[in-house]
Amino acid sequence: MRTGDILRRLEETVGPDYVSMDPAVLDGYAFQSFGNLGESAPWIHRPVAVVLPSTAEEVRAVIQACRDLKLKFKAFSTGWGAHGGPGGDGVVQIDLRRMDRILDLDEKNMIALVEPYVICAQLQAEALKRGLNLHVIGAGCGTSPLASCTSMDGTGWTGLSTGYNCRNVLAVEWVLPDGEIIRLGSAGSGCGWFCGDGPGPSLRGVMRGLFGARSGLGVFTKAAVKLYPWHGEPRPRVEGTMDDLRAVVPENFRIYMCVFPSFEDYADFAYRVADAEIGFMICKNSIGLILSIFMPRLLKKLAGRDNLKAALNAAEHMFQFMIAAASPGELEYQERVLAELVEECRGALVDLAGAPGLGGAVWWGMVRGALPPLSFRMGGMMGTSFGTCAAFDNCVNQSRVGAELKRRYIEQDKLFDDLADNAWGGVYEGSGHYGHQEELILFDHRDPRHRSGVAEYALEAAEAMRDRNFGVGLGAFMLEASERDRVFGPHTWDYPSWQRRIKEMLDPDGAADGSFYCADREGAEGGGRG
Repeated sequence: MRTGDILRRLEETVGPDYVSMDPAVLDGYAFQSFGNLGESAPWIHRPVAVVLPSTAEEVRAVIQACRDLKLKFKAFSTGWGAHGGPGGDGVVQIDLRRMDRILDLDEKNMIALVEPYVICAQLQAEALKRGLNLHVIGAGCGTSPLASCTSMDGTGWTGLSTGYNCRNVLAVEWVLPDGEIIRLGSAGSGCGWFCGDGPGPSLRGVMRGLFGARSGLGVFTKAAVKLYPWHGEPRPRVEGTMDDLRAVVPENFRIYMCVFPSFEDYADFAYRVADAEIGFMICKNSIGLILSIFMPRLLKKLAGRDNLKAALNAAEHMFQFMIAAASPGELEYQERVLAELVEECRGALVDLAGAPGLGGAVWWGMVRGALPPLSFRMGGMMGTSFGTCAAFDNCVNQSRVGAELKRRYIEQDKLFDDLADNAWGGVYEGSGHYGHQEELILFDHRDPRHRSGVAEYALEAAEAMRDRNFGVGLGAFMLEASERDRVFGPHTWDYPSWQRRIKEMLDPDGAADGSFYCADREGAEGGGRG
């Protein structure tokens, strides 16, 4: 079909100001510096056109236009990663940035109803004024809570007290690949947005499963998400930006480093914290990650300095732990329990109250979640591996195996040296029986050794996950869809065939680009890397 015919048909849906087929504009959507590990990285497939709808009805009209034009569609909220873009040719990119409203913030029931382009920072700013907070995922405050709740993974620093976004999602509005608009949960019965399930069987597993369909099953235009209590000031006292930021830590907040002599003690501590029901945040931010963000040149100079690296790795079994108490009495109680638990697990407790720049670190690092974009400073690209959500002993074993495996690639100069230990994650929902530790990797996509090294490492890490019964984690999505299915499918009740059945049921014509979800049909390639 001619370009002019496509442009005219799409302009009918949203108006001429919100459609573009300009190659320069389209290339802006095709540049993705995260999650694309092919030879063409950091470029993914260029979309045929980009469309910016502003309502669910306009989304439906765009989908119908794509069907009429025999083109696929792919939606994203903030576009953070290759999985938000086309996995092949012939795809219209639906950019949801005009749908950026907080539609309701229910203080009493602690619920926020948001559109796709509301970002965590925007919602958090409004929630804090009302004594509430949300779960900010590890990808940072520039991401969409709707996207992580409905279509992606949902782990973040404060998961101990603010849950896990796969289960923080309540009722949703969903435009199916045939253009039908449905509402799940209580909203589907006209009863408000307070519940994501019922009446009757839940469709949450079909809607998103564990890692989400990444627009492979349609477009989500509204979502209600859970909010949680915030015991800090409603208007935080903050000045400056990023590394120069200065902030006042609330009087009832405390931040500690908890360091342990072994992986076993480190894991035992996580279980005991969960059992004791204390803490606002428990999270491992490894020394390698911290150095790569704040001092990447220094980290590169550590190559070959084994004694210094060994000293830094002495903090391998370390958590950052934050208390956010509701009263002075609760603060005293949590501090006393924390000290006892650290002692029982043979650890050392370091109070960071006097650390320089602590207020800024607490605010933009742990509450705001503004660090992730700085993870690209080392070499322009990063990825992850392992990261299965499981009982914490399982998670700790993943980080141990990941560091051992990655060390071999570092020695061969196929990945950047981040001290090998670069695991991130914690426990969620106040339970040591549900957490994650993903092993981050840093590389330069311009270096042929790194490009081949990342591909080899991603496959070997996935096979280690399978062979050691770790389960399917975030690292699985570093593989091509067909390779991921080959590695994990036979060991996980043949999940690819079940995904294809769901896909064929909801999208028999393959109108939604499902490249980062599953193959469109039996035997078809999934395309792309997620």
